[in-house]
Amino acid sequence: MSSFWTPSGEHKVPGAESPPSQDIEIDDSDPVDNPYGADVDPQMAAAMEQRMREAQEQLLSVPASQVVANHMIGLFELAALHLRVDPPNLEEARLPIDAMGLVVDNLGSQLPDADTIKMALQQIRLAYVEVQKEFQSDVDDD
Repeated sequence: MSSFWTPSGEHKVPGAESPPSQDIEIDDSDPVDNPYGADVDPQMAAAMEQRMREAQEQLLSVPASQVVANHMIGLFELAALHLRVDPPNLEEARLPIDAMGLVVDNLGSQLPDADTIKMALQQIRLAYVEVQKEFQSDVDDD
């Protein structure tokens, strides 16, 4: 994760440059148990843990409001995907639109680019209504 997309554009994550790789010492005598029952290679598990820590550090370097705003755009895109399929999946589109609405209505003023996110919510709500009307008229014509 080297950047976050927002309606105002791509934002570089501070300190996102990858730190130099570090050698991790592993005790090979005690394999890590996988929750599914199979043994996991200890070096692989340590490498995965290291990558997870790095990802968490990168995430912590970004303001939470920016991450939430990024998720709002993800909800917008998810709803739009469900509206674009043929036939449109109105039921599946409704949940991300409603979730986006709840966040915007209750926390919108705390989000960066709040006006842009509110406009995106209005656009996806209008798109939903238009697709719903079009879909209903197609069903009624059949």
